Amino acid sequence: MRTQHMRKYKLFCGVALCAMTVNTIAPIATAAAQSGSNDGNTTTPIKHVIVIIGENRTFDHLFATYQPVSNGETVFNLLSEGIVNADGTPGPNYSAVTQNQAMNTAADQKVYLLNPPKTGPYTILLAPLANGGYTQTINGQDVKGQPPFLNIEDAATYENGLLLSDHVLLTTGAVPASILGNPDTRIMYAGHDVNNLPPGPYQLTPGVAYDDYAESPVHRFYQMW
Repeated sequence: MRTQHMRKYKLFCGVALCAMTVNTIAPIATAAAQSGSNDGNTTTPIKHVIVIIGENRTFDHLFATYQPVSNGETVFNLLSEGIVNADGTPGPNYSAVTQNQAMNTAADQKVYLLNPPKTGPYTILLAPLANGGYTQTINGQDVKGQPPFLNIEDAATYENGLLLSDHVLLTTGAVPASILGNPDTRIMYAGHDVNNLPPGPYQLTPGVAYDDYAESPVHRFYQMW
């Protein structure tokens, strides 16, 4: 029953997403054709690429150091703005995105403010914690920080739309018990450990692997500047 429900849910979401994409692109394509522009003379049949980035991630999580490969192409990212260098280390304009502390000065200190007053820049960032992952029952005990599935068979049963070679990635990446809920010591950046990170964007890799689970740093440290 769960599998059937999930299949219907995924199908519904997929249809809805396709409909949204078509409704978004269609007016653009029609306008280009009517304007007599040269947009149709593309090197390949592909005219637009839409990248959907999951919740708690930003454009610069994926494309911070992307460099266009063709003349005339540009990109607005951390590298092009000089915030970081091509190797991810702090660039000449790193200080332009220094993260600031703020204070909620609402009368009762319980009202959320969209734009609270700043009280000064951070000297070092608050250490991101090693959380994330799932709670799985192992030997009769509920264990936190685990991958979505404990074996490939279950992964293939409930996530049957993936390539067979990808199922193994749903059974790995557990958060080490020694750091779960504590500062994520897997993170190192520009010669600083997790407890002494500079007050700006930083790399999760290579310390945090591709399939590792880590607490999202977006809300506190990757504000959309």
